[in-house]
Amino acid sequence: MKWIIYTLLLVNLGFGLWHYRSVELNGAQAPVDDDNLRLVLVKEYLAQQEQAVEAPTGEDAATRCNTLGPFKNKKAANAIRKELISLGISAERRMSKDNTRKGFWVLIPPETTRKLARAHISELKDKEVKDYFLVVTGEQANAVSLGVFSRSDLAQRRYDEIKALGFKVKIRRVNLPLREYWLDWPKDQQLLPEVLDTFRERHPNIGQTDRAC
Repeated sequence: MKWIIYTLLLVNLGFGLWHYRSVELNGAQAPVDDDNLRLVLVKEYLAQQEQAVEAPTGEDAATRCNTLGPFKNKKAANAIRKELISLGISAERRMSKDNTRKGFWVLIPPETTRKLARAHISELKDKEVKDYFLVVTGEQANAVSLGVFSRSDLAQRRYDEIKALGFKVKIRRVNLPLREYWLDWPKDQQLLPEVLDTFRERHPNIGQTDRAC
């Protein structure tokens, strides 16, 4: 039943996220998870759907919680969460997401058949190229993805690298999931201003407010 729900969610996402669906890994390792390069896989997107917290409605919306963030990654949020718990504050981590961050998708354009697309895969392997996958459904079916980048210069570098090997390559503008992490705890548990100041010394962009919980 859960997979039926996932399938419906993917269908409803439409064109904006079509390139994240139904990919097939081909022996290459996924790119490093950092701010510069992000190869988005279906399993990761579904994991984000599971972790996403929906806004409360009805009577629950009247309950307020303190919230601290945003943190750019899970590791940073977890470190502060441990410190809050040591202070007697029962903080829980929450992930919020948006798809407004622009990205640049480098790919070998779709072929007319899967056999031709796999021929590109074989040639990439022979030339020791890593970090690619075969797109198997959608408008770009039978394309070979070479990476999704958050910076145009990095996408251009990848484009030039693969083109120099003799492949036809293109860059497409896409929307990337933007993940941020927050820490929530009950309204009656107060964080001292001086403690918040020490957190902000390490994470200048965070702040504390309240939200419906």
